[in-house]
Amino acid sequence: MRVIFFLLASIIWNQQVPCTLAKDSTPDDYLAMADESLGRGLNEKAIGLYEKGISALGENESLLTVMSLETNMASALSAVGRNEESIKSYRKAILAYKAKIDEIDDPETVSHANDIASTASFYMGMVYQDMSEPQKAVDAYGYTYVLDPKHWASLANLASVLHDQMKLHDDALDAYNKAYEILTQTEYEPTDPPEEANPILSQIQYRIGLCLSHNLDRKCALSDDPDMKPVSCKEMATHAFSLAVQFDDRNESAKHMLATITADATMKRASNEYVKNLFDEYAQNFEHSLVEELGYTGYEKLRRGFDRALGDKIEPFSLVVDAGCGTGLVGEQFRNVSSYLIGVDLSQAILDEAEKMRPGLYDERIAADVMDVFRQRKPISLIVAADSYIYFGDLQPLFEAMVEGLADNGVAAFTLENVDAESEETLTETKPDWRWQLTASGRFAHRKDYVESIATDVGLEVMYNEVMDGFRHEHGKSVRGNMFIVKKVMNEAEL
Repeated sequence: MRVIFFLLASIIWNQQVPCTLAKDSTPDDYLAMADESLGRGLNEKAIGLYEKGISALGENESLLTVMSLETNMASALSAVGRNEESIKSYRKAILAYKAKIDEIDDPETVSHANDIASTASFYMGMVYQDMSEPQKAVDAYGYTYVLDPKHWASLANLASVLHDQMKLHDDALDAYNKAYEILTQTEYEPTDPPEEANPILSQIQYRIGLCLSHNLDRKCALSDDPDMKPVSCKEMATHAFSLAVQFDDRNESAKHMLATITADATMKRASNEYVKNLFDEYAQNFEHSLVEELGYTGYEKLRRGFDRALGDKIEPFSLVVDAGCGTGLVGEQFRNVSSYLIGVDLSQAILDEAEKMRPGLYDERIAADVMDVFRQRKPISLIVAADSYIYFGDLQPLFEAMVEGLADNGVAAFTLENVDAESEETLTETKPDWRWQLTASGRFAHRKDYVESIATDVGLEVMYNEVMDGFRHEHGKSVRGNMFIVKKVMNEAEL
């Protein structure tokens, strides 16, 4: 949870913080002392002082004091993980605003109260988002925007919830576009403008591109003008990803998606930063989305294929590496044949989620590039990788790293995606030597013959291959793939 301290009350009145609190201390005295403690990170002390300030409130207390005490206490509560109580305090600040604002004539006080209410609502949305309460987060962010139409961050966060958690891609697109418009217009100063606008604008354009990429086959309107002819959503997504890269050429995720939808054949693998960012953002909802929403069964199929390839009597493998382990779906399948099991993933967030969901499954968890781990932890007796090699196009460097890391007669079991049957037929006719293709999902699809050829070239024997149809779904369509079980072949010089 991102915690942002809101210390408006002391700023409004330029209060002097009292050294000590007297018996007749006012709510404003408690507020000033609590704000100082909050600013120094003394959250529990701040909470106690805010509570005393609230207890000391009189019937005709200043609205700004009431709202500031509740809002600032809510920030302190969220900082120590007391989210439910934090929500109650934010709500009290907003209810106080709604009850009293129409009775106030002073424009400056109205403006300050409005600022506190919009900020309380914004932070409340962040807490709801952290609590995985998407509809309540949407309502809170929406109310922030009603109170403050210049509040670009509320729109950006609103869009994030709509896209990532509620799958309302068109609504998210509208919110992202409004946030972008606020930050790029020149008529007024946005609320809390970023110190460096370009990285933020890059992220917003990247997210706009993701919204447009939800269905690249449809047409998208360029504006609300009914006379303007729609264009391909793919064309608009390409433009958005291009803008994202122009705003910040360090945006690896935007570069990756731009390459994806423009079919950049020169791209040989997804960057580590892209994959890490993808799964850092995806960590908490990863398994539910993969298994429940996409119908993913690759991890189960891989174990069944492994058993068919090696027979009924499988001795435990001394060192097993689960490459791109995610939350442990695959590791769980292979735990009973692993004396020592290492889970490797680029995303520390998803490794933490694996430990939370399956405590003690892995003997060791490593946040690193799988190729580095293969070389560092050799000799490895078994490598398993379900749906993780799909972020490599050119498999040769990966397979060479596997061979280097595997013990003699070591085994690797992995899955890869393929293009759909119609696309494979077209590719075979138009480009007979095709090897891999970066698909609209941002993952690589591999030709079966290419995989087998590279395996043989680097010294891997294909023990077993199985075509997997429908092992996951994408936008309602079945995804094809292949499973491979390979073994490191000892060269003649070693025999």
